[in-house]
Amino acid sequence: MTRPIPENDTDLFTCERVEDVEVLTFHKHLLYHLTDLAAKTRILDYLDSVSKDPSIRVFLLMAAPKRLDKEAYIAFYRQYLDTATVAGQTQLKRLYNGLNQFILKLHGINPFVVHAGSGDTAFLFMNISLACDYRIASEETLFENPTMELGLPPKGGGVFFLSHLLGPAKCAEILYSGRDIDMEEAMRLNLVQRVVKREALRTSALETAHAFAHKSPLALFGTKKLLGYAMKDLGEFLEYENKILETTLRRHHLSNT
Repeated sequence: MTRPIPENDTDLFTCERVEDVEVLTFHKHLLYHLTDLAAKTRILDYLDSVSKDPSIRVFLLMAAPKRLDKEAYIAFYRQYLDTATVAGQTQLKRLYNGLNQFILKLHGINPFVVHAGSGDTAFLFMNISLACDYRIASEETLFENPTMELGLPPKGGGVFFLSHLLGPAKCAEILYSGRDIDMEEAMRLNLVQRVVKREALRTSALETAHAFAHKSPLALFGTKKLLGYAMKDLGEFLEYENKILETTLRRHHLSNT
């Protein structure tokens, strides 16, 4: 059945209940909408409603079918790198704050969260998947690392999540190298837990979500809370990340004047 959402932005996302699994499907890139206060409020309010609903055991997040790849990510940021206007910087701050709010809300949500996505994906959206509890990707997916080419540090909690998952040394090696990560390496590093064919992505994601939904909810949620406690500094890290990015952009603009 369809889950009612006040002012549901069906152009950006839709949601439905499949038995005891709540499914959110994005249709467009979230990044383009986080500076839109109305759209941001709708998605954050929806996540709040999911978190408060005790009948939802598992929350399945399906990424947009065409994700933000390296070229699109770089093009998106170029508009901010090439302008030092007050309006442009205000929009960028809104974007960073909106992204922080979304990641914190997703990471702290009560149900167990399964993320599923496919296609070439900028690290920013890999980072969003790392805020979830379990990750599925299609076999041709490539996590693309644009930060060194763009000349900006990564945004989205990537350093935080990767350093917790892989340790500081491996995290640094990946980020400093600027290299991409295919699904064979992603599986080896535990950045994803399951890789499937693109055409089977939704079916496999629902299958996985239902499998988790049938586990003991007390054990599942209790374990999730304990793991979340180990990463309780995420909010502070995201704020510091904003400051580093804003300083980098200021220096970029000064060096080009």
